[in-house]
Amino acid sequence: MKKMILFTSIFFLIILLSSQITSGYTIDDPVPDRIGDWRFEIYGIDVTLSGNSLNFSLYTNYPKAGYTVGSWATFAGDLAIDPTGGTNYKYGIALTDHDGFTAGSLYDVSQWYTSNHYAPSSGYSYNHDQIVTVQAGTFVGSATSFSWFNGPGGPDYHIDIKLDQSLLSGFGGEIGLHWASATCANDYINGTDSVSEPSTILLVGSGLIGLAGYGRKKFRGKR
Repeated sequence: MKKMILFTSIFFLIILLSSQITSGYTIDDPVPDRIGDWRFEIYGIDVTLSGNSLNFSLYTNYPKAGYTVGSWATFAGDLAIDPTGGTNYKYGIALTDHDGFTAGSLYDVSQWYTSNHYAPSSGYSYNHDQIVTVQAGTFVGSATSFSWFNGPGGPDYHIDIKLDQSLLSGFGGEIGLHWASATCANDYINGTDSVSEPSTILLVGSGLIGLAGYGRKKFRGKR
C-alpha cells in the first residue's frame, strides 16, 4: 500500500512538472481579448532565469514600427517590472526609442504614462488608465541582448530581452510584469511569476523519474 502511495505521488509530481515545462507561456493572456485590430493582440510572456540572466520573451502581433488607427498613431508600450513580485512597477525596459528613452535599456521609473495620455479627445475605444510607457526615470543599464523579430508560426512577433538580474534591486525569485502592446493599451497583460532555472526543473523531474524506476526494481525484487 505504501509503495502504491509513493508511486502515485511521484506520478502526479511528474505530471505537475511536465505541465510547467510544456505550458504555453509563463504568463498567459487570453486570445482574442484585444480591442479592435488583430495587430494589438498579446499572446503571453515567458520568463526564465539562466545563471545571472533574466530572459524575457514577449509574444504579440504588434509590429516594431507601430500601427496607425485612423489618426491615432500608436507605438509599442514598455515592459514594466516589479522585482519583488507585486504591482509596484519600479523598473521599465523601453521597447522602442521614445521621449529620450532608448530601446533595450532599463530605467528606474519615477512616473509612467498611461493610455489616457496618448488618447485622442474622442472617437476611439481603448483600455483606460493602463500604464504604457516610461514618462520619467533614471537609466540603470542596458540589456545584455535585445531583439524584435518575426516569429515562426503563431504570434507574428517575438521580443527577446536578456537582462542581468543584478540590475533589479530587490529581486528575490518572484517578478511582477505589466505590458501593453501599444500606447492605446488595446491589449495588455500582467501577472506574477516565480522565476526558476529551466535546468533546475528538469533536474527535479529526472530525479523523480529515477526514483520511480528504483522503486519499481525494489518492488519486483521482492515478488
